[in-house]
Amino acid sequence: MASHVFALLIGIDDYKSGRIWNLEACAHDAQRMKQWLMQDFQVPKENIALLLNQEATKRRIEDTFMSHLVNNSAIEKGDALIVYFAGHGSTLPAPQDWCEGKLGSVQVLCPYDHDTKGPEGRVAGISDRSLFAMLAELSLIKGDNITLILDCCFPKAQLGSSTRDRRFVRYTPTSKATPEDLFLGLWRGAVGRRFRGEFGFFQDECQSHILLAACRPGEKALEWKEGGKFTSELLTVKDALPLHRVKTSDLSEHLAKGLTHMQQHPVCVGQRKDRVFLNGVPFVADASLVPVNGEKDRLRLEMGAMHGVVEGTEFSVHEHNRFGSINPSLDSFRVYEVHPTWSLARRKSMSKPGGRGSWARITRWNSRTPFRVYVKKTCSYLLRHLFGRNKNSEAELDGIPVKEGLNIVQVETSAKADMSVGVHTRDVRVQNLDHLVPPTAHPLIRIEKDRSRSGVILSEAARFHMHLHRTNPAKPFHESLGMEIFRIDPHTKRRVGPNLLVHGTAAISHSEGARYAVVLHNHSDIDLWPYLAYMDSNGVDIQLLYHPQPS
Repeated sequence: MASHVFALLIGIDDYKSGRIWNLEACAHDAQRMKQWLMQDFQVPKENIALLLNQEATKRRIEDTFMSHLVNNSAIEKGDALIVYFAGHGSTLPAPQDWCEGKLGSVQVLCPYDHDTKGPEGRVAGISDRSLFAMLAELSLIKGDNITLILDCCFPKAQLGSSTRDRRFVRYTPTSKATPEDLFLGLWRGAVGRRFRGEFGFFQDECQSHILLAACRPGEKALEWKEGGKFTSELLTVKDALPLHRVKTSDLSEHLAKGLTHMQQHPVCVGQRKDRVFLNGVPFVADASLVPVNGEKDRLRLEMGAMHGVVEGTEFSVHEHNRFGSINPSLDSFRVYEVHPTWSLARRKSMSKPGGRGSWARITRWNSRTPFRVYVKKTCSYLLRHLFGRNKNSEAELDGIPVKEGLNIVQVETSAKADMSVGVHTRDVRVQNLDHLVPPTAHPLIRIEKDRSRSGVILSEAARFHMHLHRTNPAKPFHESLGMEIFRIDPHTKRRVGPNLLVHGTAAISHSEGARYAVVLHNHSDIDLWPYLAYMDSNGVDIQLLYHPQPS
């Protein structure tokens, strides 16, 4: 579901016009928003368009809006769409016949080339009327799950010319663009469309989108070097609230609590403002969390021997199973009794108070099978050991943090290893050497040199290895099961080839469009519920290709 979130993020510090005071943290804020979407929601990089500084001209913003959002065939109706702007806001006098209602000032977002001459005249920003027409078109085609986030302002009183007045405020006066320039730069779809101009961007009756703004009309949106106050508060609050059940209107109230002392009050407007944030699209079920139930001190975990659970496996208990929403551990349990599909567990500590939760995440597998890792002697490795390094309290393998309970051990030669790891200056390189993986499928994987990310890959590789080598030592169906893999006609689904599985190995040459069937023959007198998993030796991914019906 992360692929159902798309964003256009704009951050402008440096402006083309020398008359506009440059800002300090808008580009950084846009990058932080991108990081949030990619890390917490796992939004693919290609779903995010990022325009910074000189990239964010009026024409480029409008063109990217059309190509990345309106005309993007990957976006389905109802997907969560985010338009984020951090930069200067401004106001211009409204020209005659500009809009319905009381004529006053026009609110505009200031692109990089604001208040400079362009091929179609002087750039007068992206007006409230233009942006509303753009978002109405987007809503008509892609649905109304659109959130407009503005970290800028439109204060009633003009700022003074002193550094103290203008610095740290995301607003600039417009000195040369005229009301006529607003008509010249008007979005073509806005012509003939009704618009209540006296409310600017803050239209509470708006049906096309929800607006989440840094402050009320007339207030100032502030920034420091580390970021805009509004964006910083948003990125703090998202780690404190269960966003999967927070209304967008309630989110703005939580944001206001952290900014009220600065006379900056975030605002949420729009007819859909009482929806859950992003209409709940990113907050899908997290498959790593499984149900638990029972008494406070003893729980039944809906995982058992078939999932790799053994006596001593530990898990944390959580309130919900929603992805991308804060979900802290409430308590810790240790398994003491294991069955094929479920197990029983006790609280690890009876003396410490614990919370109740309905979902569990494995924190320590207590694997019996060792995962042997060979650490290559790179230049980075030698320098680190020559000059020494600070010892960390967590489990480490040559500086890479690893989870306990996965039975990761370091060996002296690659011949004895299931995986080799090379810590280089700029990256970490890992290679799968498992004897069950064909020698032709041992790609070298390069990972950006980040301790936490490298640790995740190593832990996931150990988990992959644990499942690959896991078996029932009693082999109760050893003589009662047969298995076949053969090619089938993609149209008739009929068998067109011999059994490719010979002595437990199937050599399959890649052929474009080929289809295969896996058949399991049960010669026992016991009903079986088979699961078919694909374990990708090019990485550490495990995918279930088939699982039986729950009934």
